[in-house]
Amino acid sequence: MTIKDTLKKAPANIIKAALSLQNNVRECEEISRGQFSAFVDDGKESYDVGIQLDESGLQLNHYSCDCSDKNSLCAHVVAVLTFMNRGEKSAATSTTLKKLRKKKLSPTEELLDNVDNFQLRTWILEELNLNKELNLKFFNHFSSPTGKITAEEINNQGAACIQAVIGKKKYIEPVQLKALFEVWQKYLDTQMPAILNEIGNEQGMLMVDAIFGFYGLIDSKVKKSSSRIGTQFNKFVEKLSAYLQTCEAEKVFSFLQQFTLRLKQNGKGLNIVLNLIYKTAPVLTKEAHASLLKLYLNIVSKNDLTEPELMQLLLYVIQHDLLTELHSDLPYTLFYNEYNILFLNQLQLIGETDKVISLCEKSIKGNYHEVYSIPYYQILVNLYQQRSMPNEALIYRKKIFAYSPSYLLYQEIYNDLATNSQKESFRKELLGRGIRRDSADYAMVLDLKFGLWAETEDWGKILDKLVDYISLLKAEPYLKYLFLFDDALLLKKLLIEIHSSYSYRDNFDDVLEFLKRFITKYYTKDQVSQIDKRNFTSYSSRNIINMILNEYD
Repeated sequence: MTIKDTLKKAPANIIKAALSLQNNVRECEEISRGQFSAFVDDGKESYDVGIQLDESGLQLNHYSCDCSDKNSLCAHVVAVLTFMNRGEKSAATSTTLKKLRKKKLSPTEELLDNVDNFQLRTWILEELNLNKELNLKFFNHFSSPTGKITAEEINNQGAACIQAVIGKKKYIEPVQLKALFEVWQKYLDTQMPAILNEIGNEQGMLMVDAIFGFYGLIDSKVKKSSSRIGTQFNKFVEKLSAYLQTCEAEKVFSFLQQFTLRLKQNGKGLNIVLNLIYKTAPVLTKEAHASLLKLYLNIVSKNDLTEPELMQLLLYVIQHDLLTELHSDLPYTLFYNEYNILFLNQLQLIGETDKVISLCEKSIKGNYHEVYSIPYYQILVNLYQQRSMPNEALIYRKKIFAYSPSYLLYQEIYNDLATNSQKESFRKELLGRGIRRDSADYAMVLDLKFGLWAETEDWGKILDKLVDYISLLKAEPYLKYLFLFDDALLLKKLLIEIHSSYSYRDNFDDVLEFLKRFITKYYTKDQVSQIDKRNFTSYSSRNIINMILNEYD
């Protein structure tokens, strides 16, 4: 009876049950001519199904399933038969399945299906003896794991794979990597169950180290860098970390601890350890986290860690609430300011304020230019304010002010000065500070001096410095007072002098919208119309007055 005939005669309830299992058939393989084995996942259980076809591959001789269904033809068998008989577009890896699905066989498949087994065996042996790469690939694919694999054997097999592909050459050509990894992967796939079974003891750790060593050896021998090496390496890391996530916490901790010490002993980089800790976080206890990271931090060289790597590590520590346990072990550098600031802020949250002050002073002392110390000054200002130490806070406020002046900060410092003479001296000093349009602190000094002049209503001085877009932004809080002081001069400034500056042209749309709102609120249409258009230097410049006049319509 054919598969189709069998399916037609299957009971309706069995067919219905099999339909729900169509996507649960896996590992359907032809283990010998016409003999198929497959697994069907049904709820929490997985059942082993066997199918035997005749020599032609068309007649169904026998079927079996290890489920408890008393029917001779169960839903699991029907699901597999349906899978085997599925449409022409379905994938088929064996000639038997292709026949069942009426897919056209290639000439090679037809020949292989009909060739005498003895002749085929003889030809294969001859080819294997001539081709070391093929020989090794064949052996790795069809050999069964011995269960006695060792790290030494893995090292030897890795060397054999390389030799089989490159022969007596010293280096690996990038084009040879594909063939090399195909041979290696065949071997690794057969041995992985035995390797993973040893995870948690020293032998398992040594075997994993040997596998990582193979990828390192490939990287050192390849003539030109290739992403293929990293891809293969990452695949193994993913497989290893996926297995570790299924293990008990003690087993994972034991492996990672042993592996870290092994890498230290051999002088190898520790990035892979940190990566594995991150990936196995769900199964590690808080104590295991802290212990493994402490071991890592006490071994790794601070110079080996970039700022992004340190930031990732710090964020991980924060996320897993490990800062209290690890703050003494985390590195502090003089030049990774983004990392340092986050670290210092987190130390404040756990009450380590003395350490924060010490580290800030360390950074300030080590900075080449004082401008880099401003974030640390600000931290110290906040800390000394919290400790009710205004004199110490004032010292660092003044340091910030020297490089980042503002009217608001001036007011804070001014109010904290003890005597009127100190306040008057401070104010006089600032009024004498020059304004240079080409300096880095131009906008900040404008903000400061406009505020000081506004205190004494020196509106003429502010108008005098109203020459570009930056000064317009800083003068915005005082424009209504400038209008009352000299509305004609202000309008001229807004429509002519500021517009002629380069910064205005860079921000034309923003400034135009601002001018429309301000001018139409404070000036009449007649006042704007009386502006002498000859002062405008280009058509676009002259056209601005017309755009503002249109706002009155």
